[in-house]
Amino acid sequence: MKQVSDAYRRFRNTFRFLLGNLNDFTPDDFVGDWDALEPLDQWAMVRLSQLLADVEAAYESYRFNSAYRALYDYVNDISAVYMDVTKDRLYAEAPASPRRRAVQTVLMNILEVLVRVMAPILSFTTDEVWECYPPAFRAIEGREASVQLAGWPCARDFVPSLPADAGAQVATMEEMMAVREVVTKALEEARNEKIIGKSQEASLTVTAPAALVATAGSFDPAVFEELFIVAKVQFVEGDGDEITAAVTVAEGEKCPRCWKHSTEANADGLCPRCAKATSELNRFCEEVKELL
Repeated sequence: MKQVSDAYRRFRNTFRFLLGNLNDFTPDDFVGDWDALEPLDQWAMVRLSQLLADVEAAYESYRFNSAYRALYDYVNDISAVYMDVTKDRLYAEAPASPRRRAVQTVLMNILEVLVRVMAPILSFTTDEVWECYPPAFRAIEGREASVQLAGWPCARDFVPSLPADAGAQVATMEEMMAVREVVTKALEEARNEKIIGKSQEASLTVTAPAALVATAGSFDPAVFEELFIVAKVQFVEGDGDEITAAVTVAEGEKCPRCWKHSTEANADGLCPRCAKATSELNRFCEEVKELL
């Protein structure tokens, strides 16, 4: 019973995270262009389409235990990687910034799939989730009263739609997930040795084979700063096939808002990204005050 309750709590907490970060999201906020998504967002969309295919195959062959296992593994993976990594964009970017809307677009697709494919397994919980959908989606005319009437999700309905070669496009990002495991271990050791506190304080030097360094060079460095949740990342070519990561304290001041170190802090200690976001928030608050 404890094992089952732990699994249920993980599913429920995932739904809570999705709903909690989509409250201000509307149908007009979807990022409709695949190329406007960042590499990690595209990886998450492809991972979602793979989950849907796996769950459909399991249900059609009456392998309900396989459907459950696929969902459980997916929730564990997506929580530990995508949801953890994108918290920075969700919390620190301006509410309507394109980067935040891109994450919300992915989360909305995840919600739309999970609530439907889990309805046969967690009927009462998925009905509760359906009732707690973002306000703008609950207000859609003709929306079904229950998730049990909502129909089965289809990859063709994803927004944005996935191109035919989407899997090939994100294959290189899949390679970087193996690097992330090495980095995560190095960061944990650095924390234990009191070199750093939070990972946002870290500057990473990843030593890897030439082919992987070349692959990393095809991405903007900011992709890896987000993926590894650190201030700075550089890849250097090593002599062998081993991948290692060295951790040092990043230069600059710690931003009090996002906790990342920056050498371009303003008078309030904010990094450029947070300074811009707070400026937009202040302007929005002033506009609301005028309306009131």
